[in-house]
Amino acid sequence: MRKIDVTSYKLKVQMPKGGTKEVDYDAKTFLIAALLHPQLRLTGKDVLERGPLMDKIEQCDGTLLVEEADYLKLKQAFETVQGFTLNDMTLVKRVLEAKQIDVEEKEKVKEKK
Repeated sequence: MRKIDVTSYKLKVQMPKGGTKEVDYDAKTFLIAALLHPQLRLTGKDVLERGPLMDKIEQCDGTLLVEEADYLKLKQAFETVQGFTLNDMTLVKRVLEAKQIDVEEKEKVKEKK
C-alpha cells in the first residue's frame, strides 16, 4: 500500500502586471487530471476502471492510501504525461516518491491485543 499526501499547497505566481500572488494548488484536482490525461490514450474501459480511484481521491481527507495496483496507475500517469512545470513539482514528488506502508486488517490487530 502507498501513502500519498493530496493536501493543497501554496504557490507564488507571477502576475501579468508585475508582482506575485499566492494561490492554492489543488493537488486532488491535478492528480485526477493526470490520472485521466489525454496523453495516456486511455480507452473508455480504462477510464471506467479508473473511476473508483478518482472517487477515492476526491473523497479522501488529505492522505490517500492506495493499493499497489492503483499506485501503479498513478505512477504510470506521472511518468508518461508531458508538460509538468515547476508548479507541479511538489505533487509529482509526492506521487513518485510515495512511501510504501504496511497495513494490517483490524481483526488481526485486535487478535494480537
